[in-house]
Amino acid sequence: MNKIFKEMRSNKIMFLLIGISSFFLACTEDFEEINTDPYKATTAPVEGIMAGVQYFEFAEPRFLTWRGNIIYSSQFANQISYNYEGAWFGADAYQNNQGWTNGMFDNSYKKVTLNARNLLKAYTEIDDKNGIAVSKIMMSWFYQKMTDIFGDVPYSELIGDQLILENPKPIYDSQKSIYMGIMEDLKTQMESIGSSTAIIAGSEGDYIYGGNPQNWKAFANTLRLRMALRSRDAFIADGEQSYIDAIINDCLSNDLIDESNPALLKRSESPLLLSFLDGGYEDVYWGFGGIGSKFTFTDRYLDMLSTNNDPRLAQVATPSINNDEFKGSPIGSRTQLPREDFADPSEMVVGLSTTEVANLAPVKVLSASESYFLQAEAAVLGYGGDANSLYRKGIETSMSFWKVDAGAIATYLSMEPSANLSGDTASQLEMIWNQRWLNSLMNGYESWALVRRTDLIPALTDNANFFVTQPNNGMVPKRLQYSATEAISNEENLSEAIERQGPDEMTTNIWWDIN
Repeated sequence: MNKIFKEMRSNKIMFLLIGISSFFLACTEDFEEINTDPYKATTAPVEGIMAGVQYFEFAEPRFLTWRGNIIYSSQFANQISYNYEGAWFGADAYQNNQGWTNGMFDNSYKKVTLNARNLLKAYTEIDDKNGIAVSKIMMSWFYQKMTDIFGDVPYSELIGDQLILENPKPIYDSQKSIYMGIMEDLKTQMESIGSSTAIIAGSEGDYIYGGNPQNWKAFANTLRLRMALRSRDAFIADGEQSYIDAIINDCLSNDLIDESNPALLKRSESPLLLSFLDGGYEDVYWGFGGIGSKFTFTDRYLDMLSTNNDPRLAQVATPSINNDEFKGSPIGSRTQLPREDFADPSEMVVGLSTTEVANLAPVKVLSASESYFLQAEAAVLGYGGDANSLYRKGIETSMSFWKVDAGAIATYLSMEPSANLSGDTASQLEMIWNQRWLNSLMNGYESWALVRRTDLIPALTDNANFFVTQPNNGMVPKRLQYSATEAISNEENLSEAIERQGPDEMTTNIWWDIN
């Protein structure tokens, strides 16, 4: 099975199909137009629609990978840095670029919402119940991502199988209602799948699980646990602890992702005709010449690995040219050193060029290591389970993902203090969060959500040496501002969302971020 999918991922024709179908389903200028699209590519094969949805959701094309995942969220999370001489995006990393922000909202909705509804419609028409469930599970993942970026977003009027919306100016749902809706729908889809093992139609386009419904069921449950733990404090603050406790306990009583079924999307192992179609970190890093796009890691990220003798260090990075050290760059520093002073991303992160990509790490959509860290956090919070064993399992599977030698993993687990939970509840939670933060490299959206909820990254206060400037004054941004396109095409509903949520600023907390 894996061999078949590897061959498919190298097939230019399939990705051109994705590009063509996505063009016809999403070649519009604003949110109103993308939901009254005159092009109806409903005759595309279901595997082609599935492949397009998965690619634009989970891997993202160049623009979104670069702006959303790297420049914005990975820098906000203090994992990736452009703070060096000659960088195109140095100085204050906590700034808004409205053009990029517009693209994050507009392009994400353009490329996913209509395609996702088309996929759901296709499965509904052929009465493929497992296919319907998988479509809705993928929708849930997408809207979880979007609400965590912006807060209140369009959701409830976009999740059906109606290709062209009756209301092309959808309402903005509150983040709390979105979270509740997604968690409840994920449970519904798990129950719909039940014990069925019937492979979904169009399984050739499912690059993650090959159409296996039981794996998607575990995915849905793990996503549900991620969301439940993220929103737990907010529900408790709203007086609804029994509600969220019931969801967490239910998640822990059902199958979760483990080493046998991580949700990983392997990009093409040979270069494609159009790098912007499938280009990931390697396209951003190598594709523009010079050093302007060549991000490095932050000092916090590399120092945490180095201090704990973590064998992942040599797997994710290579030593700097000038001093042969694993040196990272601080976020927001007013002093910018030569790029050659800093470590480079490894071949697993950026390949060797835009065409030498066979050894790239797959996209972590929802990994086994994250699943174990979520379970460890739940155990520390008193929901049951052996927190330390789950924590160690998370570290082990994360290291295995980065192809760390089994002997080095065993040495770390037996020798390093950071390999075992210690201290009071707060200290243990911080250890779990730091390991989950290390593990989430290359998934900036999740890293940024984690640091906002947990306050892992302290605010910058030294304005002499760091950029402590408006609008965020050295604090990790709380959200992205809304698209300026929406302010024109969907003004009334956007205004209602802003009035409910708070000022359309990067400093406005979203619902679950109560700290």
